[in-house]
Amino acid sequence: MDYRSFFAKFFIVFCLVAKTTQNDDGSAEHKPSLRILNGQVAAPGQFPYQVSVRLNWEHICGGVLVSPNFVLTAAHCVYNISQTFLSVQAGTLSRTAGGQSRPVCHVIVYPQYDFDNDIALLQLETPFDLSYYIQPIRVADWDAPPGESVIISGWGRISEGSPLSTKLLYSRALTTESNDYCVGADGLANPAILCLTTPQGNGFCGGDDGGPVVYRNVLIGIASYNAKACGTISYGGFTKASYYKYWIQGVIYG
Repeated sequence: MDYRSFFAKFFIVFCLVAKTTQNDDGSAEHKPSLRILNGQVAAPGQFPYQVSVRLNWEHICGGVLVSPNFVLTAAHCVYNISQTFLSVQAGTLSRTAGGQSRPVCHVIVYPQYDFDNDIALLQLETPFDLSYYIQPIRVADWDAPPGESVIISGWGRISEGSPLSTKLLYSRALTTESNDYCVGADGLANPAILCLTTPQGNGFCGGDDGGPVVYRNVLIGIASYNAKACGTISYGGFTKASYYKYWIQGVIYG
């Protein structure tokens, strides 16, 4: 046995679990980290593609159902974690109860992931039973035009260090921008990054990583990182789904 590899992976799992160990009252127990800022509570079935990626059955990241047995999420959420520890929950607004859960049988991280290319697929041990509350979403193969409102959703805190909610939240506050706009605003020149304007006091926060960005019922991106503190004006931080469409299709149908 390679003990160095074993202890490295054990340490990563320990850190991710530790990240989810604060209750709403600050006491220690397995809980997720952060959530959509200034969000509204979702209605049942409003976001049937939204899932919770879970470590030891506790929420660590958001995810997106793209087929009955594949979930798209951020690579940094699952990198170097054995599928043995991972599962996915779908079909419920609650972070802690209801819906359906499926163990993960295979973690497929994008081959060139290294901070950039922050995208991964999780293959489920058995497919979800599709219903009004659980449905995959189509992945865009085009870029959304500038100036359009998008929908984001996820579980987590409403601000840095705030109490947690058990309900799924969403926001329509973010808008699309051209790649040239992001280059001018933040120096972002990566064609794989989705350019969005996040207004003050809105947007994703840690723990919503891997969650969906949706335009006209099509997935155009997933949350990757916060370049600044949660709730501050920003422009990048999202992986562009269309850039990886052929890789996604190759994994699912290849």
